Parts: sequence; structure tokens; C-alpha cells
Amino acid sequence: MNDSPGDWDYLVLTASNARQAVAYENQLRARRDLGLLPGVREAFVAPDLEGRRIGSGGSTLWCLVEILRRERTRRGIDLTGNSGIRKALSALRILIVHAGGDSRRLPAYGPCGKIFVPLPGGAEAPLPPALFDRLVPAFLALPPRTPDRGHVVVAAGDALIRFDPGTVEFSRPGLIALGAYASPGEASRHGVFCLERDGAVARYLQKPPIETQRTAGALDARGRTPLDIGVMQMDAATAAALLSIFGVEPAEGAGLDFSPRAGRQIVEHGLDLYREICCALGSGSTLEHYTRSARASGSTWSGELLAEIYPALRAIPFHVQLVPACRFLHFGSTRQLVESGLALVEEEEEEEEGRPLSSRLLTINSAVSGPGRISGTDSWVEGCRVSAPLELSGWNVIAGVDVEAPLSLPHGACLEVLSGLSRRGEQVWFLRCYGIGDTFKQSLADGGRFCGRPLPHWLEAAAIGPEEVWAGVDDPAKRSLWNARVFPSLSDAADFRNWLWLHAPESAGAAQLRAFRLADRYSAAEIALLADQKAFHQRRLEIWKSLHGPVPSHRQRRERLSCPG
Repeated sequence: MNDSPGDWDYLVLTASNARQAVAYENQLRARRDLGLLPGVREAFVAPDLEGRRIGSGGSTLWCLVEILRRERTRRGIDLTGNSGIRKALSALRILIVHAGGDSRRLPAYGPCGKIFVPLPGGAEAPLPPALFDRLVPAFLALPPRTPDRGHVVVAAGDALIRFDPGTVEFSRPGLIALGAYASPGEASRHGVFCLERDGAVARYLQKPPIETQRTAGALDARGRTPLDIGVMQMDAATAAALLSIFGVEPAEGAGLDFSPRAGRQIVEHGLDLYREICCALGSGSTLEHYTRSARASGSTWSGELLAEIYPALRAIPFHVQLVPACRFLHFGSTRQLVESGLALVEEEEEEEEGRPLSSRLLTINSAVSGPGRISGTDSWVEGCRVSAPLELSGWNVIAGVDVEAPLSLPHGACLEVLSGLSRRGEQVWFLRCYGIGDTFKQSLADGGRFCGRPLPHWLEAAAIGPEEVWAGVDDPAKRSLWNARVFPSLSDAADFRNWLWLHAPESAGAAQLRAFRLADRYSAAEIALLADQKAFHQRRLEIWKSLHGPVPSHRQRRERLSCPG
């Protein structure tokens, strides 16, 4: 248990698999060692079951199972029955931040995950600042709830949510979601609450069209819609009820586990906190609404199973706490890196200096030396060493590159170089050229693009057949930039210049096209597994030290803080 009401017993990050969990653990450890997680008794990472994506609801419950196992080992508590679980959770304050994902829309930061995407600012920080360092402190600043009721906060870790945690109050039983008013157009891309006068939820809607919001009664008198900002709090009774509803039961040795039936269902179909859980809640919810909403949101649970769990879910009290002001800055796609990075810097320059943004060129944790300079606009330069002129035409992203000779990129072109291992286990560097708006997730059938043009057009210009980049994948619906082997490996990182024609394959000569066909090429999916995560972070840390000096120890930081003046 924590020592004071404001402390947290557990901070848990979720991860998609064991490999990502190891990388996250290393980042948590670095922050613990520097004293950057004050008031947190224990921080750890919980990978999803069997290395499969099990959804925000499934991973929330899995985190609670792991916490209860640790509490059983630590304190010898009895976890048999709902009352034992409820009693154990009632003494704990828990923050769960969902951070799993394979970064298909943000390939440059697959090695670190979206939660550790580098962000602008923070020159005084002991480590290169990341989304985690701006997002998690706001969650940790949330107020405690009534003593002995337990306190489990579940939050999304894929966007920077800017709100005042001091305006929040957790006093009601059940599940409390944080919401903020927005225009119906913006709300149509999020979860939406239909509210009663006392703040209770009548119904929860998933990404509803504007007309659906209107007919369902979601809009207030001023035409605004309360949307879900991705932060929820539940008391111990609610957490225990959810564990019971979804088949968590005593297990020999481990203390708790999913029943075989529940485990198979969650691994095979996932369990989404909003889709399979929230859509069932609310005073106006019906089984028909629940089933229709869950299915429309992509649920593959059978109607029989949804009907089976609906009555118990429907009994959970559901309220909304509206925060007076909230701003989302999304860093989930390559384009959003630039858009949200510029918005973040603009906000902070106006707050601190009262003047508009002085430059629309974002240089994040990059060293510029000698004759090096960076010119351009609306672009993102991160983790680079620039010792020669770098000219950016706009909407460029360049990451992990050593610019040792003059370099210019056309409008919308992205370039990254990262260390990793080849399929044979040899040290290589992966080169990725692509466009700011390329959709790694979209298939050929859905209009997938590469270097700003339809994938089939790019392949035709490069004189290479689909079978050469999607070996063994015959269905166009399963062919995408994510699994296309179009990114060459390099024996020398400086060789990236030999491949810049990838941005415009029609400009390549016969020798270049022949070299591409013969190259050891990789897909983004393969690179996600073969990239050297340790080297990724080490490069950033070395540049940070060169810019700001050695990283201070925890003791040195405390001495600095206690030094007068």
C-alpha cells in the first residue's frame, strides 16, 4: 500500500509483446533511477497475452491480474472469490497506461513505441523528453478518491492530453470517465456520452455521425458534444466485477488467471474497454443498442456472448466528469508528428514568451555542427547529426541520419536510418524512404500509397513486380506497405544517399533499378522485429549528452533542487 493518499502503488504500461515490454522496462528503469517517478511505489510493464493484441479491456484486466498476483506474493492476501479481490484492490491506487501497438502509422518510432516518441522542448530534462514525460505526470497528478474504495485509473498513451488534473474529482461509485465538450464534427471521431442532468451516462456511442449524436440526445443546449478523452477511473468494486464478468478465477500457484474459455475468447477476439464494455453501460442502454454499437465498432464477439455478459455490465454505475478545457495533440502518424509538434511549440512559446511561433522547423534532439545548417519549414528533424547543409522543402520527417554532405529532400519526403540485424543476424542499417501521407496500414485494395503515389504506380515506375515484394502473399487485400519488402539494408549507414531515388523511382537509371531488385530488402513489419531498440535509444542519449552535458544521477538532481538560488 502507498504511504500517503497522493502516492500510487502501481504504474503499469501495457505492451503488445514481450520484446516491446523489454524496451519499455528499460525506459522506465532509466526514469526510476533518475528519480523521475516520485510517489510511485512500483512501475512495471505488462505485455499482452501470448504476444497477441488483446485490446484495451483485455490488457486492463491482465494488468489487474498481475498486480493481484504480486500483492498475493508480497502480503499473502486471500484472492478466492469476488470479496477477496475487492478487498485487495480497495487498498491500492493504480495507474494503467495503454501503450501497446506496432506503430504502423508511425514507422520511424516503432523501436520506441508511441508512448516514448521524442517531443520538442525540455532542455533542462535529464533525458531526451518523450511523450511519456509530458503525459504520465498529468495522470499521476490526478486526485485520490475516497479512502478504502480503491482507485484504478486507465488512460490511453497514444496522444498528449492537455488538461488540468486539479479540476477532477472522483467521488462517485462505479466507473467515472473524463470528458470534454467539443464540436459534433470532432466528436464524431471519438467516443461520445449521452448525459443525464446529474452527470450519469444514459448511453455511450462509438464514433457516431453528427446526426446520430443529435437524435441520441448527445448535444447540449449550445450544440456541443461531450466526448471521451481517454481517461477512466474505477473503484475496487467495479474492477472486481469486471474481473469476474470476464472469467478471471483462482488458479493454482499463480493466484488468479483467466478461465480457459475466457482466455481463448480474449486472445482470439480481443476485449476493448470502450467497445465491449462501455457500450453496455448507461441508464438508457439496451441489449439491442449494445450489440449494434459493439458490432459497428468492429467487435467479433458473438451475439450470444454479448447477451451473456450484458446484464452484469449494465449494472455498473457510469458517470462522466467534464473537465473545463482539454486539448488533444496526436502523435500517431507521420504527418501528426509535424502538425502536433508545431502546435505544442507554438502553445508553449505563447505561454512563456507571449509571442507567436518563431520557426516552423522542428529540430528535436539533433546536433548541428561545423558548416551544418538546417533550412526549410513545416518539418521534423530528430536524432540527427548535421554537419553539412540540410534543405527541407516542407512536410519532411528525417530521423536517425548523419548528414555529412549537403542534402535536400523534396516536399513531403521522409527519410530514416536505424540500426538492426539482418535475417542472418549481421549488423546492418535499415533505410526507409516514404511520403508524409503514406498509409502503411492500407492494402492495395484500399488505396495504399508509397512515396506519395499509389503502390502499384510506384512498383511500375521501379520496374519490379508485386510478387517480388510480397512473396507468398497473393491476396491484394493483404498486400500493404507494412509487409512490402521495399526497404534496403545497408552495410554502411552513409550509403543512404545511394537510395534517395526511391522518392521518385521514374528518375532511377537501369543500374539503380537492378541494384534494388538484387538488394537485401525488408518490409516495415520485419524491421519492427529486427531493429536494435537499445541502439535507437543510445543514439538519442549520446546526442543529448553532447548538447546538454552528462545525464545527472538521482543524487545530483536532488542536490541541485535543494541548492538555494
